[in-house]
Amino acid sequence: MKEQEIVKAFYDYYKEFSYDTLEVKFIFTLGGSYDTYTFYFEDDNKREGTLDGRELYIYEREVFKIFNTRLSSKDQFNVVTFKIKNDGTYSTSYVWENEKAKKNLLDSAEVFYQWVNDRMMSMIFEYEKDNNLVPTQLDSDGDLEYLSSWDSGVFTFHINENNHLEHKVVLKKEGKERFLDLPLKDYFVEGMLDHHEVTNTELSEEWKPWNTMILKSLHYDIPYDKRDEFVTYTFRT
Repeated sequence: MKEQEIVKAFYDYYKEFSYDTLEVKFIFTLGGSYDTYTFYFEDDNKREGTLDGRELYIYEREVFKIFNTRLSSKDQFNVVTFKIKNDGTYSTSYVWENEKAKKNLLDSAEVFYQWVNDRMMSMIFEYEKDNNLVPTQLDSDGDLEYLSSWDSGVFTFHINENNHLEHKVVLKKEGKERFLDLPLKDYFVEGMLDHHEVTNTELSEEWKPWNTMILKSLHYDIPYDKRDEFVTYTFRT
């Protein structure tokens, strides 16, 4: 896949947004994992967005292939930035950064739980909706309305000795607990394994060794200043 096709996919996906310049940045680790950042610039204002890990995954992996083919060569890079104008023209920069890249990596790792919580809420709803597990009612217009099937939950993720992700989902509604046999999306599994690898290798000086992450969800966003109350990293033997 050519670079132009990757850029066109980003451009087409975000063309409904108003901007002068769309900036999509990838920051890679030596192990090949990466974080993405999206910004919109308009009239000297900057707004942050997100890359959709489902619809744009194939194009993200193409960027990874470029990274992988240039690794250990004179053209190696760990940060690539696509700057796309609202008319579709673009520029690209491939650079190698050290301290800045590590800081961005740490900043991203420290809020990774927010992505986990958001993705889990989405996957739970999709799975339960598809399997008729979400309670419904008719609204005042007679249209079908989906109600919440859980008030809080505990999500446990464990990376075993074979580097496979095991997980358990416990949901609670009005004081009653139930287990949900939720299949995880491939992109989510890869994200968890990447997070585990990065924090146990490149960020090992800043992060204690772990293989188990426990996230307590209240079915809404977890603020950063409450992280320690809802997220636990442990090493389980």
